[in-house]
Amino acid sequence: MKALALTLLAAATLAACDPNMIRPDVNRVDPKTGEVTTYTSTKEIETGILKAFPDIPVPAGHSIDLERSTIFTSNNQSLGKIVAEGRADVISLYRFYETAMPQNGWTLVNAFQSSTSSMYYAKPGRFVAIIMENTGRLGSRVTLNIGPE
Repeated sequence: MKALALTLLAAATLAACDPNMIRPDVNRVDPKTGEVTTYTSTKEIETGILKAFPDIPVPAGHSIDLERSTIFTSNNQSLGKIVAEGRADVISLYRFYETAMPQNGWTLVNAFQSSTSSMYYAKPGRFVAIIMENTGRLGSRVTLNIGPE
């Protein structure tokens, strides 16, 4: 997926130079229905990533960093890493996940609160590590590592 994100970035840069150049599309197949969804822009790809993990929220005001995010999707599950950046402090992010994850059926395994905070949640067959850090001047980064339990 990282190679795909780099390809998309290169294509977008080249497309800005040549208006006739066609940007590559990203296809995602729904394993249950077989329906193919085509994503053609960064916003659509971001939406596709969020759909792959409907029970893992990304805070409002945070955008997914497609260069740092890596998603693996198979017929059985979606795994990977989502990196999102935005405006919030680590304490607010911690409180957001403290509330939102149990609402989405996740059970807290353990948590560490500091300038770089981390929380670990589990569901049957799945595990997510959430790392929250300040990036300076009111900015923050959330890294969500989603894997098998």
